[in-house]
Amino acid sequence: MKKSLPLSVALIGLLSSCSVYQYATIESSSLNKNDKQEFVTENDTLKLVYNFNGINAPINITVQNKLNVPISIDWQRSALIVNDTAISYVPGTVDIDGSLHGYAYRPYHSSVSSEDANLHATAHLPEQQAFLPPHTLVNKMPMGVTNRILTNVPDSAFHKARFYVAEGLQVQVKYARFTETSAPLRFRSYLTILVGEQPAKPVVYEHTFYISELINSGQGPENIWFPNVYRGNQYYVRESTGFGNAATGFGVIASTAIVAGTVEALSEAPKTGPAARR
Repeated sequence: MKKSLPLSVALIGLLSSCSVYQYATIESSSLNKNDKQEFVTENDTLKLVYNFNGINAPINITVQNKLNVPISIDWQRSALIVNDTAISYVPGTVDIDGSLHGYAYRPYHSSVSSEDANLHATAHLPEQQAFLPPHTLVNKMPMGVTNRILTNVPDSAFHKARFYVAEGLQVQVKYARFTETSAPLRFRSYLTILVGEQPAKPVVYEHTFYISELINSGQGPENIWFPNVYRGNQYYVRESTGFGNAATGFGVIASTAIVAGTVEALSEAPKTGPAARR
């Protein structure tokens, strides 16, 4: 027997009704996926893994050196390319963490007025190269792909569907599926690798990705991602609607990535959706 969400889950959904969520599935025509649905490529030199799981599609890149000589990742000559716009994996700004302490003596309370301030700060310089000794690996998350809901999708592309978060429990969502040519977002990762001791000749690794499925819902990840199964090719974005009004679309920007379940058609949506058990 099909059941609706229990009262406790329904209350969570009510509290999050001032936000809208978009859950996305990423595919690649150039890379295979492992059992965690991460994108993997491997040769005699290195093993490269991409993972986008989480909010705002964080780009987690793992590089494993398989050689008996060192390699380096040149992050300064590597980039995320979104719709033909290149964004460097090395940020153009430097973050500073610190605190400012000030003291002032007012003339109403003292005959002497003075001020004193000290700033203690730490600058975090962006890493321009990652050095990998033989048979080691490194993981880096330089940025996210997007922190905005994709709004360049016509309403006709979405279909009402039931998303099964657990046996007998379901939520209603809007679901859309895309091919690589019809995808609302396509992006590439451009990595420059230096093999051997410096100076070394750079080798470029470029991989393409696209959005294959979208789910729009007012339900947060505590509902849609229940039970919370880890999948490296899925992410979500949250936007505030403001007093229950529809969210305004902002398009795609780069910022400083669903779980087990099935989608049952209410109209013409497919029987299985982006979080289908595989």
